[in-house]
Amino acid sequence: MAMGLALRIGTGMIEAPRGRDDMSGLKKGRSVAGLALAMLLVVGCGTVEHKVSLEDGYRVKAGTKVVVGSVSNKTGQSFDIDVDKMLADALTQTLRDRDLYWTSEPAPKLALNAEIVKYSKGDAFKRWLMPGWGSTVLVVHATLSDANNHQVGDVEAKRTVDAGGGYTIGSWESVFRDVAGDVVTDLEKQVKQTP
Repeated sequence: MAMGLALRIGTGMIEAPRGRDDMSGLKKGRSVAGLALAMLLVVGCGTVEHKVSLEDGYRVKAGTKVVVGSVSNKTGQSFDIDVDKMLADALTQTLRDRDLYWTSEPAPKLALNAEIVKYSKGDAFKRWLMPGWGSTVLVVHATLSDANNHQVGDVEAKRTVDAGGGYTIGSWESVFRDVAGDVVTDLEKQVKQTP
């Protein structure tokens, strides 16, 4: 195989033509870049924040279960979906799935009363066009009360979907399950914490 030299006119530089190894490296690099771009278009990005704060000195008793009390929309907006019911159902189902839902057994219980303080349905097509535009947002504040209706803690949870394409279609609904999962995970840590 003959290797030739190429002379760049006007630069005075002489260089060897690219070999097969160099070309395959370029193709691999393009493939990786293409895959990364495709993932950005398909996968959603956003923020996740959640925490449970208990009163100083209060410890959740082992075996405590949680009942979902009132859930209310405090956004000041009306929606074409029942956001109160969606959050209440998501919290109840997640508590049941994790065996933390209080029914009527003699186990100690906490009541979780939640307020939706911010909700935006968002739009997957807008997120795909320009990240940040068409964001889905759910912010929840909740209180925890003991069996004597004494407030013993607060719960804060926030989820957003700010970017992404087809994968984020339906996030207006799934964000309720995601926030419920965040809240129940934090509660579960408190219940299972050793004294």
